[in-house]
This record gives sequence, C-alpha cells and structure tokens, in this order.
Amino acid sequence: MGRLSTHIFLFLFISIVSLVSVSEGWLDRYRHIYIKNGLDKGTPLMIHCKSRDDDLGVHVLKYDEEWKFQFQINFHQSTLFFCGFTWDGTLHWFDIYDWSRDKSVCTPDCKWSITRENPCLYDYDTHQYELCYYGYH
Repeated sequence: MGRLSTHIFLFLFISIVSLVSVSEGWLDRYRHIYIKNGLDKGTPLMIHCKSRDDDLGVHVLKYDEEWKFQFQINFHQSTLFFCGFTWDGTLHWFDIYDWSRDKSVCTPDCKWSITRENPCLYDYDTHQYELCYYGYH
C-alpha cells in the first residue's frame, strides 16, 4: 500500500505543478505587439507582418492609429516576427519581435512607433516612444 500512496502523491504533485505553470503563464507565454503610425499627419502606413508560420495580412494605419497582434513564444524560444512598412511608395522592413533581442524587454508587451527615421520602442519609465536605436533593413 505504501507504493500506491507514493504513486498517487507523485501523480497529484505533477498535476498540481502542471496546472500552476499553465495558470501562471509559464507554458503559454503570450506577447502583444502594438504598432503605431508615427509618420506625418496625412501619411498612411501600410503594414504586412509575418513569421515563419504565420502571415498576419496587410493593414493600413492612419496617422497616430495603432494595430495590435499577439502570439505565443515557440518551444525553442526562437520566435521571430518581421514586418514590411510602406509609406510614400517605399518599402522598409524590420524584425518587430526577435526573441533573442526582446525576451527581457517585451514582457508581455512591445509598443512600437514607426517613424521615417527608425522604429521607436516605447519606454515604460518615461512613457515615450524614445528608444529609437533600431534601424530598418
């Protein structure tokens, strides 16, 4: 009977740990990406974002408008989403989420403003889109 009690205890322990890990987000690590048109007034921003597995389609934002998508980090922790940004007939592209770059920054949200010079990441300390040291490819 001692063996059966041990097996039951282990089963219950593993079940509880599994439920807690799922409820705490350990297994379903969602990220939310917000993209804002930070171009000039009157300049529409066309966005087309993809990953290796997902094509999120084409979206057009008016000035100061925002679009959001979410995804779950893949098992290998190598998630990459890239976006093409078109304005004034010119295409620019940028890795909007790269797990190796953003794993500690985007937890769980990444907010980007697309400007003519570069994409700017939202700084939660200053509440401004001022982290603009990224460049378009």
